[in-house]
Amino acid sequence: MATRYLSLSFALTVAALFLITVSTALAQGAGIRISPALIEETLDPGVTEQYTVEVENLNSVDQTYFVFTRNIRGVQEGGAPIFAEDELEKTGYELADWITLSTNQINIPAGGRELVTFTMNVPADASPGSHFGGVFISAEAPEINRSGAAVGYQVANIISIRVSGEAVEQASIRQFSTGKFLYGAQDVDFNIRIENTGNVLVRPMGPLQINNALGKRVGEVVFNESKAGVFPADTREFELQWIGDSVGFGRYEAILSAGYGDDGAKKTMSSTVTFWVLPINIIGPALGILAFILLVTVIGVRIYIKRTLAQMNAGRRLVRRKGQQNSSMTLLLIVSVLVVVALFLLIMLVLFA
Repeated sequence: MATRYLSLSFALTVAALFLITVSTALAQGAGIRISPALIEETLDPGVTEQYTVEVENLNSVDQTYFVFTRNIRGVQEGGAPIFAEDELEKTGYELADWITLSTNQINIPAGGRELVTFTMNVPADASPGSHFGGVFISAEAPEINRSGAAVGYQVANIISIRVSGEAVEQASIRQFSTGKFLYGAQDVDFNIRIENTGNVLVRPMGPLQINNALGKRVGEVVFNESKAGVFPADTREFELQWIGDSVGFGRYEAILSAGYGDDGAKKTMSSTVTFWVLPINIIGPALGILAFILLVTVIGVRIYIKRTLAQMNAGRRLVRRKGQQNSSMTLLLIVSVLVVVALFLLIMLVLFA
């Protein structure tokens, strides 16, 4: 018996894909609703399963709808699925040919509902891994829609079937970076690209930990909390933001640790990136003080050198008057202290900034 499980990933992509369509249709007093929006199962080769979806007419008048299937060939950057143009387009994980619809056309009265049944026939030689497609409900015939002559409103039920067998679950982090290298506050945006080199859908998820220059954890956010999926042989981009609870200062390191795969056979991948937080209201005055100390130090050294050269040129004896000795020693001591303070501030700035 096939094992059934449900996730949130494609529900989010369905919303992203069809929200504008449905909202526009509702504004005009028209629309369609289909439920469930997602069917996701693991089936064995050669198995036949029957499913039912409910279609609701949101129009104020009776409406005729067309029912057809289409494969999914990828995912857009925003997470919305990309459907194949027609049944002839091969995606590498198609399943539209496995679906037998009970009808290709339904008539639903205003505000009414109708059930549509279809059968999933998994071929005995179906390749292991994930296969994707959708059952479309459209106000226009699919032939007209593909020609672009009279495109109406439509919705789709997303179908994800994982054929049991030797599945390859393999993913990697192709990119983990921040939007910029230097930030003025603990408000950092991360860009993450996950590549799926296997033959099944993966949903990487895990913690993104932020450590300060001393190695102390100062923040953590959850990567891909919605469990969005990455298609086989595809790359998907994710965006994540971290907002800290303090002013922040210095060098930070972000560590991404994401897990994926079936329970009991989890795999992990990790990557790190560094960035800097330098608040201008702190760095500005610090650099000003450091510049002032360096300026005073340079002037003091030059005065000391000139005075020493003047003494040597005048042929003064090595034994000087006590007042002159005290004056020279005091100046040298001040210059030495300023140099040490300047070096200390510079080292602290490098270590913690």
